[in-house]
Amino acid sequence: MSIKRLLIETAYRKRGSLKVSNQEIKRFQVAAKEIWNSFDPQPEIPDFVSAVDGSRNRKEFAGYILYAVGAGSVIFRDGKETGEENYLADVDILKPEEYSDARLQILMGILEVKETLRSAEGVSYLFIDGSIIGSVIRPAVFSYEIETEIKEKVEKLFNELSQNFSLTEINSKKFYKRIEKFASGKNFPVAAGYLEYLEYLYSIYLLLQDFSGKIVAISKRSDSRNYALDTVLPDIAVLNFVNLPVGYSKPVNLEIHREKKFKFPQLFEEKLRKFTFKSYFVKLPRGKSVYKIESQIEPEDLFPILKHFAVKGYPYPLKAIHEKVKISKSDMDDIISTLKIRGITGREALGE
Repeated sequence: MSIKRLLIETAYRKRGSLKVSNQEIKRFQVAAKEIWNSFDPQPEIPDFVSAVDGSRNRKEFAGYILYAVGAGSVIFRDGKETGEENYLADVDILKPEEYSDARLQILMGILEVKETLRSAEGVSYLFIDGSIIGSVIRPAVFSYEIETEIKEKVEKLFNELSQNFSLTEINSKKFYKRIEKFASGKNFPVAAGYLEYLEYLYSIYLLLQDFSGKIVAISKRSDSRNYALDTVLPDIAVLNFVNLPVGYSKPVNLEIHREKKFKFPQLFEEKLRKFTFKSYFVKLPRGKSVYKIESQIEPEDLFPILKHFAVKGYPYPLKAIHEKVKISKSDMDDIISTLKIRGITGREALGE
């Protein structure tokens, strides 16, 4: 018997138990009714919109990883795609392998925020994939694991970095050799990761400081329970169980200064605590899913714009850039071939 056969048999036995009961669905309907507004206005054509997304991929070799990270933006004028596309990308090796997942997320985040900054001037709306609040308060292990003496030295390097900040590259990489002089072994990826995290926070601070009023962050998934619709399931799961009409949920104010469980590096505690956003869910025409919005724009004003761009209930600009910026396995194979890397993965004996 193969593992696949056993899994199918197990799924068959559990077929009737892994679902939400009709009684729970009725409870969800009552809860959703309290917060939901049916709303289906005429679409509105925006003058100038940018949509931004990022992507990352990796190939693991024995003792190190090769990574590719990127971000891109597409521009829409008068509601139509212009063909104008802009990208940022980086390819490199991370070693040692510790913290590579956390660092890759931050490295991609740096490029994504910088691409947003590059496309922000003059546009009316900045469509961003994912949660802007989540991006700001995402915890980084480096803040807690870095030694005090090393932390102070890295923060001095960041002061230099911020004076020569660029929107076209990951500035932290220029400081790796200097970090190696005071952080060796396992201390190096922590120190390098901490500097990358500071660059990431600084990029977000610049974005929020100058363009927070234009941001429309759209999430397909969310763990938030701002409405407390269920004791276990997040709000988005409850709302997707209910056959909601086109419309939006009652906005909830999200204030970063209230996130007391999260602590920024001291350099950013005051700078990033002052920003606020509204959070609400929308269901667009011809869509089956609800999506979470984080923006300073009221839902009544934003909804007609989203409706104009809706394709199968999802804003087309974000779908367009997602497809263009995605880094596939085939892309990684081409990168490895171009670099002429002959590394060992350790899985060759398994035919992988």
